[in-house]
Amino acid sequence: MRKQCHNPYMPLWEHVPDGEPHVFGDRLYVFGSHDLENGNEFCEQDYVCWSAPVTDLSDWRCDGVIYKKEQDPYNQDALPLYAPDVVKGPDGRYYLYYCIKFQKRR
Repeated sequence: MRKQCHNPYMPLWEHVPDGEPHVFGDRLYVFGSHDLENGNEFCEQDYVCWSAPVTDLSDWRCDGVIYKKEQDPYNQDALPLYAPDVVKGPDGRYYLYYCIKFQKRR
């Protein structure tokens, strides 16, 4: 028997396979890589962020692209970005961590 699975909070057209949730202030943020529907591989698009008030997890909004593949100076081939995470540093700034798809040495 086949069952269809849906993301519980994002629209059906949105594909964020490895979202990392964090509460900052009064909002829950989900940072994730971004699959292209019917794409050739995983995480082909840029990193995105979705958020909701911690008091109402049914009120989600898309905060948009937070980081583009082309912004990384070592990612000259615009390879997919995997497994993002965001932390708030002791200096109050937010830091994005991720990895780039394996590539040949240059």
